[in-house]
Amino acid sequence: MTAPAQVEQRVLQLRASIGLHVDAYHTHDAPLITDAEYDGLFRELQQLESDFPELSTEDSPTQRVGGAVLEGFEQAAHDQPMLSLKDAMIETEARSFVESVVNELGQDDDVELCAELKYDGMALSIRYIKGRLDRALTRGDGTTGENVTAQARTILNLPLTLPVPIDLEVRGEVVMLKRNFEIVNSRLRRLGQKTLANTRNGAAGSMRQLDPKVTATRRLSFFAYGAFELDGRPAFEASSQWDLIEGMRALGFSVAPETALVRGWNGVREFFESVGKGRVGLPMDIDGVVFKVNALDDQQRLGWNNRTPRFAIAYKYPAEEVESIIEAIVVQIGRTGAATPVAKIKPVRVGGVQVASASLHNQDNIDAKGICIGSTVIVRRAGDVVPEIVRTVLTPGDEALTCYVMPSVCSSCGTTLHRTPGTVELFCPGGIKCPAQKLAKLAHFSSRLGMNIDNLGEKTIQTLIEARLVNMPSDLYGLEEQSVRELPGFASVSAKNLIAGVSSSKAPELPRFIYSLGIEDVGEATSRSLAKHFGTWNSFRTASYEQLLATADVGDGTATNICQFFADPLLSAEADRLAEITQPQSYQQQNGIAMRGMTVVLTGVFPTLSRGQAKALIEQAGGKVSGSVSKKTSAIVAGDAAGSKLDTARELGIVIWDEAQLLAIAAN
Repeated sequence: MTAPAQVEQRVLQLRASIGLHVDAYHTHDAPLITDAEYDGLFRELQQLESDFPELSTEDSPTQRVGGAVLEGFEQAAHDQPMLSLKDAMIETEARSFVESVVNELGQDDDVELCAELKYDGMALSIRYIKGRLDRALTRGDGTTGENVTAQARTILNLPLTLPVPIDLEVRGEVVMLKRNFEIVNSRLRRLGQKTLANTRNGAAGSMRQLDPKVTATRRLSFFAYGAFELDGRPAFEASSQWDLIEGMRALGFSVAPETALVRGWNGVREFFESVGKGRVGLPMDIDGVVFKVNALDDQQRLGWNNRTPRFAIAYKYPAEEVESIIEAIVVQIGRTGAATPVAKIKPVRVGGVQVASASLHNQDNIDAKGICIGSTVIVRRAGDVVPEIVRTVLTPGDEALTCYVMPSVCSSCGTTLHRTPGTVELFCPGGIKCPAQKLAKLAHFSSRLGMNIDNLGEKTIQTLIEARLVNMPSDLYGLEEQSVRELPGFASVSAKNLIAGVSSSKAPELPRFIYSLGIEDVGEATSRSLAKHFGTWNSFRTASYEQLLATADVGDGTATNICQFFADPLLSAEADRLAEITQPQSYQQQNGIAMRGMTVVLTGVFPTLSRGQAKALIEQAGGKVSGSVSKKTSAIVAGDAAGSKLDTARELGIVIWDEAQLLAIAAN
C-alpha cells in the first residue's frame, strides 16, 4: 500500500520535530517538551513507519534501537592517530603553555585560542563515507581502537547521515548527561540491577555493551570537537579551529554552546574561572577546559612534542569540593583488626558520584580537623575517586559541639582496643573471634584474588555465620546442600551453585592460596614472590625468619608477620587444615618468556581485564609491573581514560599497547 501524501508529510514533520527536540535536550539542556510528549511523537513515527515500510529510512530516529548482540569487539586501525593532550593541573603550567605558544609563533600576548569544554566521557572517532555513518572507533591506544559502530548508531544526537554526501571523520566525546544518568539509574534500580557509578563510567560502560540494545537504553549523547577529510586534511577547507566547530554545527553535530574564542593568558584565565564557577550547573560532567591555538596554520607550525600537540592543552580543575554535614560517626573493624572511624554525612554529589560517607582515618586526623558530630565539612573525592573530608567550616552553634573521641572498645566484640607502639591507629586484638574480623577474613579468603569462590559474597557469608554453619574458612568445605537450601534467600538452584563454587576452588595455585590466608602485609605481589621462592606449601609453611627474609619483596616487617601468623595455634591449625582440604598446587615457573626482563606500566581501564588480572598476566610472562613511567619502562598498557602516564610514555617514545596487544604478546 502506497503511503498517502499527507502521511509522508507527517513522517517528515515528525522527524524534523524529533530532531529539534533531541538538539534542545542533548546540546542545550533546554527541553521544549516533556519526556512523555517526546515519547508520544516517537511512537507515532514508529507506527507510521510500521504501517508504511517504504517510508522507513536508515537515518530515521526510530533506527536507533540497536541490532544483534556482538560476539566481541573487533580491533581496527585509525585513519589518523587519535592521541591525547598534555594536562595542565595548576595555573603556572597553563600560563607556561600560553607563553611558549607566543614565543614560538613570535606573536604578541593576545594570541587567539579556541576554548572548549573537556568532557568527562569516552572519546570516539566517527567515519562517514558519502555522508553515511560508516564506522565508529574508540581511542584504544591511539593507533588502534575498538569497533563500536553498532553501539554508536544508538546515540540519539549523532547524525546517521549528513546533509551532504561527503567523506569525513569526526572526533568527539560520548557523554551521559546528568539528568539522563539519574533516569538510567532509576530504571536500573527498578529492575534490581547494579546502578552506574558516575556519568563517565556510564558512558564508557554503555558503549562497551556487546548488546547494542542495552546501549540504546542508556540515553547517550555525542559532542564533536574535531573533523578532517579522510586524507588527513582539515574539513570544510577550514583555516581555524573555529571554522571546524562551525562546520560541524552546520552538519548537525552537537557542540557545547560554551565553546568560545579567547585571547592570550588573560582570556584563558577568565574563561577557565567562568566555566569553573558554573561547572555544577552544566548538563554534563567536565573535568577541565581544552585550549587550542585557533589558526590551523599556526597549529602546523607548532607541531607535536613526540605524541602530544604543542598547540593545545587540557587545563584541568582541581577535585570538586562540596559542603555537607556529619550526621554520625561509626567505627569499622577491618580484616586485620584496624579500627577506622567513618563519617556518615548528609548525602551530596561530588565529582558526579553520590557520597554518603568518608573515612576519618584516625583520632589524630579527627583532632587536627576539629571534627564533631554535627560539624559542617568540605568533602571532595581524592583524585576524583576516594571521598575525603578536607576541613571543617565554622558555623553558628559550633561552640556547643564536642570533638569526636574514638571509643575504647571494639564496636563488634567489645574487646579493648589497643594502639600499636609508634602508630596512631587503634586495633582490635579479637582476631577471628571478633564478628567483624571474621566476616572480613572470610570475604578476603573467598575473594577474586584469593580462592575466587563463585556465588559467595559478603551477604551470603553473613547469612552463613548467623546460621552458625561457618565459623572458619575451612567450614565452607563442609557445607551441605540441604542445610544451605533452608537458609533465607536460598533455593535449590542457588544452594547447588554455592556448593559447586566452593568445590571448584580446590587445588588453587599456590600464590592464590597464600594470599587467601590474609597474613598481614602479604598482598598479591608478595604472595607470588613467596610461592616462586619456596615452590611448595610445605616449604613455605616451615620456612624460618631468615629464609623468609631472603625472598624478594619480603622485608623485616612482613617476615615477622608471617612468623607470628604461624606461631598462633588457631591460625596455623586453620591454615594446615585448609591446605589439607584444598591441596594447593606447587608453583610452576611459567614457560612464557615473551616479556622476560621487561618493565611494564598499566594505566586506564581495560575492556575485559581487571588491573590485577593484567598484572598477573605480565608477571606470568616473565615481566615486571611498575607504577611509574621512566626511561627504563619497556612498554605501557593503556586503557580507556588513561592519564598522565600515557602522555609521559609518548614523550619518552615508549611502546604503547592496548589490552588486545597485551593478551597476544603474553600468550606467546
